[in-house]
Amino acid sequence: MIKFEFESKTVKVDPKVKEIILVLGIVGFVSLAILIPGLPKALSPFLKKQHKKWGHFNTRRLKAELKRMQRRGVIEEVEVSGELVFQLTEKGKTKLFKYKLEEISLDKKQWDGKWRMVAYDIPKGKKNQAEAFRALLKKMDFYQLQKSLWLTPYPCVSEIEFLKSLYNLTDHVKILTITGVEGEGAFRSYYGL
Repeated sequence: MIKFEFESKTVKVDPKVKEIILVLGIVGFVSLAILIPGLPKALSPFLKKQHKKWGHFNTRRLKAELKRMQRRGVIEEVEVSGELVFQLTEKGKTKLFKYKLEEISLDKKQWDGKWRMVAYDIPKGKKNQAEAFRALLKKMDFYQLQKSLWLTPYPCVSEIEFLKSLYNLTDHVKILTITGVEGEGAFRSYYGL
């Protein structure tokens, strides 16, 4: 979520559970000190960094939402280096994965001339994981070359590594980066390159 500016005033937005969980997924935790109104941010570089991530939220509503999430078991209050913070619980991490999967996509910047192939050989005992993995490859607009061989012109290592970790497929999925592929013209056309 972004700050909206109207006539040189910054409007603080109300936090949504999904936004809080996604920011916690990036930052790791939120310091309870950041929620204290009027706290001088110059006290610590740590708080300055925290303020950049959380400062656009309405503080009162953020506090209320964090407490609600704590009651539901999505986040927990812990002490890190002598400071009280909220961090995701296992239930919260599950929600984070769900939200990340909803938003997963490849960064389709200018093509670098390389192709990425994802090949997998997933055991029959992991059929559900294989189906979920395949569905997400389709969602990310991979081109299916064969049953378990997919192609894209866009960098995909972090996304595929995330999926491999999520579905416990580390030993079953490989990523190859290649400079050419037979029938390349058709694939260039498919991707509008």
